[in-house]
Amino acid sequence: MKKLSLLLFSLFAAAVILTGCRMTGPCPIGPCGPASQWDSPDRWYQTGQTISEDQVDVFYILSTDVASAHDADGQEIYHATLSAGERVDMDREYSYVYRKIFGDSFNFYAPYYHQFTINAIFLPEAEFQAQFKDVENEICEAFDYYMAHYNNGRRFILAGFSQGAMLSLTLLRHLTDEQYSRMVAAYVIGYRVSEEDLTHPHIRAAAGEDDLGVTISFNSVTDPEAIFPFVTDGAAVCINPLNWHTDSTPAELRFRDDTATVSVDPDHHVLVVKGLDADKYPVSPLIQDICKKGNLHSYDIQFYTGSIRENARKRAYFVIDHN
Repeated sequence: MKKLSLLLFSLFAAAVILTGCRMTGPCPIGPCGPASQWDSPDRWYQTGQTISEDQVDVFYILSTDVASAHDADGQEIYHATLSAGERVDMDREYSYVYRKIFGDSFNFYAPYYHQFTINAIFLPEAEFQAQFKDVENEICEAFDYYMAHYNNGRRFILAGFSQGAMLSLTLLRHLTDEQYSRMVAAYVIGYRVSEEDLTHPHIRAAAGEDDLGVTISFNSVTDPEAIFPFVTDGAAVCINPLNWHTDSTPAELRFRDDTATVSVDPDHHVLVVKGLDADKYPVSPLIQDICKKGNLHSYDIQFYTGSIRENARKRAYFVIDHN
């Protein structure tokens, strides 16, 4: 996996995370022993909802919201500090996803973790990879804690946007077979799924709107020339979240006051959105210096909010043969 392919919103953990917790399944006595950083409610987004045993859970991982970070001495570091200011930015995404997509139908769990900063992509490859391994460990630790202390055997959805999507792939490989048997679907939004990913038994590309245990992946552009290779490099699959086709069958997108058509480009495995004025949909400031005009990565949740919401409900609450 190339370093820059994680750029856009890859995650990584702080050097302060608990060490020695990289397992293929949950710790039998709780993640990383009897004490964990995840014991604190402060490490989880608080929705105020009442957990229902009749509802499916969602474990959601947010995208990169921190461009750069500094320690107490003013030296640059390459992970979020989870400061109050950083949490404000994180909470914008968590609040949107909870309110607009999952909050009224699912139990919502979302960890605060030391996410990868944009500036970290310029580190030497070996250093980058070592720090990225730390974030994988931290997210797996958070998921193990969730499984041991919160899930209570319920079915669940994995979901993440951008760097969170990449870490959702990490969790798919991390799941035990028993956990995977309870997974409704994984929404890997704004990141590619490669042929190598698909060799893992827990990563199966969605073929339609109601198959279970599958991975949903897509990225949007106005034209293939605007592809951000660090997001789509090696993409092997793509599904249209408006009509749930994997071929080039178009679907209508209505967003704000605009109407466009969205179809899968079978050669590049991305969504091509035709009919939008790219000037009205600028690249996020976080990546505008390295991403071409017409790349719609920043809108991959906003464009398809309603479709994701309804699809998650369909997959979660209609009884469908997993096979």
